[in-house]
Amino acid sequence: MKILNLSLFLCFYYVVSFAQLNVQFDSIPSSIITTTSSNPVYALNLPYGTDDTTLQSFHIFLPDTIGTFPLAIYIHGGGFTGGTKNKIYTSNSGKQELTYFLDNGIACASIDYRLLPNSNSPLLGTDTDGVIKCLNDAKRALQYIRYYADDLHIDPEKVVVYGGSAGAGTSLWLATRANMADPTANDPVLRMSTEVCAAVALNTQSTYDLYRWETDVFDDFDGNGTNFTMDSIEALLGFDRYNDFYGGIVDSTYDILVDPVLIQYRQDVDVFYHLDANDPPLYIQSLNSATHPAQDPLHHHLHSKTLYDTVVAVGLSEVKADITAHNIDNTNGEGYTEFMKRHLDSCSISMTTNTKYITEEKEVQLSIFPNPAGQTLYINADKIQPEYLIYDSMGRIVRRGRGNEVDLSSMHQGVYFIQVEQEVLKFLKS
Repeated sequence: MKILNLSLFLCFYYVVSFAQLNVQFDSIPSSIITTTSSNPVYALNLPYGTDDTTLQSFHIFLPDTIGTFPLAIYIHGGGFTGGTKNKIYTSNSGKQELTYFLDNGIACASIDYRLLPNSNSPLLGTDTDGVIKCLNDAKRALQYIRYYADDLHIDPEKVVVYGGSAGAGTSLWLATRANMADPTANDPVLRMSTEVCAAVALNTQSTYDLYRWETDVFDDFDGNGTNFTMDSIEALLGFDRYNDFYGGIVDSTYDILVDPVLIQYRQDVDVFYHLDANDPPLYIQSLNSATHPAQDPLHHHLHSKTLYDTVVAVGLSEVKADITAHNIDNTNGEGYTEFMKRHLDSCSISMTTNTKYITEEKEVQLSIFPNPAGQTLYINADKIQPEYLIYDSMGRIVRRGRGNEVDLSSMHQGVYFIQVEQEVLKFLKS
């Protein structure tokens, strides 16, 4: 008899009440940008966290201090080891985006987040949190802005996220995760919704499960059967940086395939794992022209191509893509800022309902049959529709999905392991 933790979902209604935040807004000087908005103002370096108030902070720019405005949140890139929220008003591209938003009555926030050690840092190889720290900071920034929406003059029902490189991957992570609001949290900020109206990913990484780079992104990258492997990625980036990415608990590339903690970590940061048809619309742009993945493993156009193919396969309501290396362009001339405006105009995320998660111990008769299995494996998990992962004898993920029937027709004979919830069972494929 297996004892599983099952999450029961109860919907309830409540009135959103936003706290007070004393913000000093100043007029935006023309030396930063020139906009046609009536009374453009900004506030800089507002903290949203307490672990590092310098990096856990954001800038906000408003068309006016009267009324409320839809919001675009910019998340900077830099490989999670560098970059700054200041790019929104110091770079040419940032200034163009900011001007467009303010001209069209859209507010813009630019966030910083805690970073991983870079290659020149004496702390390289010592990070104990990994990339989830950066992602969760972005989540909290979104929730914080929603919580203080009244004082920030923001419409909390109309929010989009966008960025380049690491900022693009973070935007994807936010957009593809189910609502991460925790209505039972002591911190009221964490009770806020994390849903967004749309996301834009510019020169993105496809996922932060780095093993997927080997199996999904760079497999047969040249059409001649050549693969860019995890060992190649580790050698190029350096083991310490690779280890920091997953919180300093990696002993080897093989370790991430067999260590249950690392398997769970990879799943938590895997955009592909969380993608489904109910996610918000996406805009994917890649102008990268690298040939070999080693030339630019973080921004190679195959990240965007693989992401696009996966999004189309799951049946997302809308995906716009401009991927020059693969002659993909279904944007019809619509730029990513216009894409965000269109969805801000039409989207409305309900803030009067939320989902409460109650975890209880429940006896579940978990079984798989037949074993050995033929073409189909059946999962009996007390009539639930479970998510599952299948690993080969080397610990590599070979199949993932949801449901009570697993099609094994394309798998070779051998020994496999299936993970359902937190339980792992062994079976043979005949």
